Amino acid sequence: GKGRALGFVMTIFQKIAASSFAAVGSTLRRRLLSLTIHEAVVCDQNLDVDGRERALSDARTLLHEMNGLSTDALGRAEVERLLADARVRLLRKLGEKIDAEERDGEGRASVDEESAALLVSVALPAERQRIRELLTLIPEGEESKTQELLRALGDLWGLHPGEKIVVFTTYLGSVDALQTAINKSFPRAGVEVLKGGDHGAKLAAERRFKRPDGPRVLVCTAAGREGINLQFARVLFNHDLPWNPMDLEQRIGRIHRYGQVHTAQVYNLVSADTIEGQIYLLLEEKLMEIAKTLGKVDELGQVAEDLRGQILGQLSERIS
Repeated sequence: GKGRALGFVMTIFQKIAASSFAAVGSTLRRRLLSLTIHEAVVCDQNLDVDGRERALSDARTLLHEMNGLSTDALGRAEVERLLADARVRLLRKLGEKIDAEERDGEGRASVDEESAALLVSVALPAERQRIRELLTLIPEGEESKTQELLRALGDLWGLHPGEKIVVFTTYLGSVDALQTAINKSFPRAGVEVLKGGDHGAKLAAERRFKRPDGPRVLVCTAAGREGINLQFARVLFNHDLPWNPMDLEQRIGRIHRYGQVHTAQVYNLVSADTIEGQIYLLLEEKLMEIAKTLGKVDELGQVAEDLRGQILGQLSERIS
């Protein structure tokens, strides 16, 4: 019922928050917009014209802020277009049944992000006010994970200036924030982004990244991962962790191949005190079970082949 669906939305928000403040901030703003437009729709049905106009006015203000639009005629026209689009998306979502089944496939991440923003049928009372309060709590400035990544990139490029690096992240809000942060710290490195969508565009992005003089960083989402071969790169950062060991293995498979000359290096950025820290421990457990099933555990219960190391990568404080 509704309680279960609400729990589902809450879990998505916890996952997004573990990825980055930028990602959760962007999803919360979109949810606030959806709840506001929904209020306008409800007021309309109840013939409450004043209520509807108030809600629409709030929605317009939000759209201005979210998109950094000017208040001139051009900006106002763009806000009206975005408002109409958002309303159509919301009405379409209202007709859907909530699918709160357990899903841990990484490919669902963009669907989950969308659901968290649009599932207004499971709203909490006074949720709009609570979201506004939460948004004021999001800290300004670089996030610790991003700082760690930038420090690591600096260390790696200090040793190998031309090194190509793949960064995996799950949510689009994190993609934008990472691209901005890397461009700011390393303006000459170049950042390519691979996300879902047109396969031709993805292949073009892959080709640009592959060129020796092309961008040195590729920020990639699960949707961008499909059908792409990045085996010319050998360093991978997992900016956040998927819940499923198979998804992690598939990420690593993008840069790892048999018979390669250089060792593929995998680094995980894990926020210990979040749901992500729990995911990491869970992944360790699952991998231990897999190792036992495959008979890769010796008589002392130790994993004979370091499956955990192969998949979860290096977790030391410093770059190897």
